[in-house]
Amino acid sequence: MKKLKENKRAIVILILLLITVCVGISYAYWQISLKQTGENKLVSSCLSIELVEESDAIKLENAFPITDEEGMKTTPYTFTIRNTCDTFIDYEVSLAMLNTTTLNSKYVAVVLDYNEIKTLDTYESTIIDGYKEGRILQKGSLSQGDEVTYNLRLWLDEDVTIENQDSMNQTFEAKINVTATIGSYSPVEQGFTKLADAILVNEYQSTDVESAKAKIQSKQVPDFSKAAPIIDWEENHASTETTVTSTMPHPDLVGTGGIAANLTTTNILPTIGTGYEFNQETGKYTLTDYQNLDPTTLDYSNDYYYCDSYFYTNTTDVIILYGNYTNCASIYKITGTTKSEGTTTGIGGAKIKTQIYKMTVYQYDQIERESDKSDKGLYVMADDYGDSYYYRGSVSNNYVLFGGYYWRIVRINGDGSIRLLYAGETPDATGDELSIGTSLFNKERTNPGYVGYMYGSVLNSSYEETNANENDSEIKKYLDSWYKQNILDNGLSEYIADPGFCNDRSLLSGDGVQTNKNTYYSGHERNEIIYSPILTCPNEENDLFTTSTSNTGNKSLTYPIGLITNDELVIAGLKRYELNTLNYLFTGTDYWTMTPNLYNSSTNIAGVYKVYKNGAIYNASTINPDGVRPVINLKSDVEISGGIGTSKNPFAIK
Repeated sequence: MKKLKENKRAIVILILLLITVCVGISYAYWQISLKQTGENKLVSSCLSIELVEESDAIKLENAFPITDEEGMKTTPYTFTIRNTCDTFIDYEVSLAMLNTTTLNSKYVAVVLDYNEIKTLDTYESTIIDGYKEGRILQKGSLSQGDEVTYNLRLWLDEDVTIENQDSMNQTFEAKINVTATIGSYSPVEQGFTKLADAILVNEYQSTDVESAKAKIQSKQVPDFSKAAPIIDWEENHASTETTVTSTMPHPDLVGTGGIAANLTTTNILPTIGTGYEFNQETGKYTLTDYQNLDPTTLDYSNDYYYCDSYFYTNTTDVIILYGNYTNCASIYKITGTTKSEGTTTGIGGAKIKTQIYKMTVYQYDQIERESDKSDKGLYVMADDYGDSYYYRGSVSNNYVLFGGYYWRIVRINGDGSIRLLYAGETPDATGDELSIGTSLFNKERTNPGYVGYMYGSVLNSSYEETNANENDSEIKKYLDSWYKQNILDNGLSEYIADPGFCNDRSLLSGDGVQTNKNTYYSGHERNEIIYSPILTCPNEENDLFTTSTSNTGNKSLTYPIGLITNDELVIAGLKRYELNTLNYLFTGTDYWTMTPNLYNSSTNIAGVYKVYKNGAIYNASTINPDGVRPVINLKSDVEISGGIGTSKNPFAIK
């Protein structure tokens, strides 16, 4: 593949996107038709452009000028720029109007991704040989092997009326024009050596920090009820049989009391359905017509489906049964079953007789069909200190190299410090490599107090006593040990800021004390019901964990290290139960957050949110051994020696 030899040489690629706007003769309506012609993939030299949109046309069905809200609901034209060169490149995306265009660009509303919606005439002008008019939509940089996806939407601006006589009987035709050159953009070389400044100007290759902030602030507020990116899933049916196992209590235990007090002849059987439903938005399955059935008695000339069933014991060795029939990442079509007997040991040491079903199955899961990646980049939201600039969606320009480790930038805090999430020892780390190990959140689960990063007295206590910050959680001990060995002992603590970590124990319902009543914490409502995440800490005095040297918070931390919050997951684009393998927070493995969800009195489980291996948010018992991804904050004046934030060219701390 031919290499780029000099900075002056440019690659110009015309994506064959033919956009035709025919404004009707009648005063009563405007008709817009957007049509693509040509191949769906072009390669010139070593830069490739892939057109992801599979349809022949972008269809704008509304025959009138439409509102911005309606325009954002239209199907975008999606294209991906991939750098297959062996060198860093800068690129520029423009819209080139053909000479046949007669419609004034001031009448065309344009938005790339979820940036500010503007009329085409307000974009920076550029000269493109052979074309009537050129407008620059976006500038960016890509390291070797990196790619970026854009979503373009165009519509006739809502302010166009029949009074605009020059909009009648006009034609608009344009092509997307991508120009690439050997990379030269660098925040450091542009004079931005502070990490916080470099993050902001790097987003749009701005020339100053304030204009970068203004452009970010002009973006539309994300819809937090939607995951980012929005993925459309389709079913994927395995062609070969495999085996799954369901271990359930033995029928001999029914009626014996004690640990088997809640067992019946029915609930000791796996949950099996005769059908299923698939949700293309979440990628999840739900069993239909489900019952507790003995799979060895079924006639498999009919269809039967299984998701998950098992049992466990609580700390007093009472058997708890679990049958999953909704929000299943995979389901199984059963074709046969064998049955055997066994024993297992409960938490308290009791020997439990079991029945074991080994089911021969076909697995049904999901694959990504298409996605809308336009909801990505930097956005702004208030935190306890001011405006916080946070990353959302399928971003790839938020890497930092610090202390010999890679980190993902979660956000710039309101005080200017930068919040980082651990991302491994190599730029291409995956799965378990993205965690420092696994840990319980707390060694117990049977009291609401155990949702605390620290906790107080959990016996016959008030809310204040239960949630007093007196005892370290297991995960705090784990993080403190890592911080001492990897940050403090390596002389890196001078780089670390202390804006705090919110372990929000404010109550939605319940009292946060009694073990015979449910307690729901405020994060449950914000992030599962009303989809209104926050970056402030509701009970700052007790729940904002800071060190003794801080001017705010509870001053209870040994070291300034913590975990990501569930609110930070949601603003970044993750969602409860919804698969998301394209978001920057996806790892392919489970890891903890710092946000309590609930205390369930029926199962005696204190639950804290975690990211599941498929990118969905789930509740987890505090005694689960899940992944630990440290979060630290760098000081606002920390400087970089270079980089543009990609995995192969991260921001490098001086």
